[in-house]
Amino acid sequence: MLNGIDLFRLAGDRMRYLTERQSVLARNIANADTPGYKAQDLAPFSVNTATSGGTSGAMASNGQVVLARTRPGHIGAANSGAPPAQVVESAPNYGTNASGNTVSLEEQMVKSADVTNAFSLATSAYAKSVSLMKIAIDSGR
Repeated sequence: MLNGIDLFRLAGDRMRYLTERQSVLARNIANADTPGYKAQDLAPFSVNTATSGGTSGAMASNGQVVLARTRPGHIGAANSGAPPAQVVESAPNYGTNASGNTVSLEEQMVKSADVTNAFSLATSAYAKSVSLMKIAIDSGR
């Protein structure tokens, strides 16, 4: 219902992007001691990418993103949002350790805090927009 309004669709796409980015950062932190693991991040979110349907993903014939089935027992599920952003290898700002791992826990924690702040901003904008819609609807009563 609200996805027809650009502001709500954009806020939803931004929150989906931030959720996916947090998952990538959590995977980096989980693999901080894995030899040879290269830190990853998502390509930056942009309004053009969000409104044009994203940069990558498994697309069904109707343009919807679908989950990949890696085993016969998996069931497919439709995703209602934009396709996931492209996962890119993060440049090692703090260097590479002796085992070839490029994950810096400090950098990942700073990025994670940034995601938390951005998600808070997006949810606040969404909530305020809903509040404005309610005022607009109820003003005639």
